[in-house]
Amino acid sequence: MAVKYMEVYGQIKAEITSGRYQTGDFLPTEPELMTEYDVSRTTVRKAIGLLRDDGYIDARQGRGTEVTAPLRREDGYDFTSLVGRTTVQTRTVSDSPSKVTAQAATIETVPAPDRVAMALGIEPGTPVHRVQRLKLVDDEPVAHIASYLVADQFSDLAEHSGSVYYLYQFLAARYGTRFARSSSRLSAVAADFIESRILGVHVGDPLVLQTRITESDTGPVEYSESFERSDRIVTFITVSPGTEEGTQLDLVE
Repeated sequence: MAVKYMEVYGQIKAEITSGRYQTGDFLPTEPELMTEYDVSRTTVRKAIGLLRDDGYIDARQGRGTEVTAPLRREDGYDFTSLVGRTTVQTRTVSDSPSKVTAQAATIETVPAPDRVAMALGIEPGTPVHRVQRLKLVDDEPVAHIASYLVADQFSDLAEHSGSVYYLYQFLAARYGTRFARSSSRLSAVAADFIESRILGVHVGDPLVLQTRITESDTGPVEYSESFERSDRIVTFITVSPGTEEGTQLDLVE
């Protein structure tokens, strides 16, 4: 179970990176944050201290807590576009043959943050299951994954905390879930306080953040965030023409 101030830190950080709080905005006051997250003043102050250390805010007595991390916009220009049948492979990097294992997932039910609600097409605050697990190479953590699923679609999932190792296999076997498609976004990020402790790296070390929305035929099923060590995991993307005869691979650059 995560330390409470680290949970609050992560939630406020997510509200900043999702755009709820933008550069120049001021966070709610300490009493308001205490009420919102149902925590003590000490917990709020520890979380604010971490956010300040990581450069997300500037907290000054008598002035308030100002957001300083800029929200980066994604423009519509396709710098590179590959259209065709796509295969994505994730591989580990090591000096010798290695063994990849999964740690049992911790599952808890939480209110959906704004970014999760948007991805899953639900109202913010709707109960969702947060499924957190680690991938390890030779007992060394290389990826921290948090998946979010709408709670009322998987009513008893939280009861299996500590016994789920491979989420998709478990969802298929227990609930008959079938996945039709997924979309992913890869970006480079710097390890913050929480991820540095989980993955055993220094604050500021480079990580790859992969966010993914996985859908069934009826709509979004899962939204996930995977923080991956860039020195231990690489992703290969292969694009080939479609299956129809004569189909060409469309390239835009």
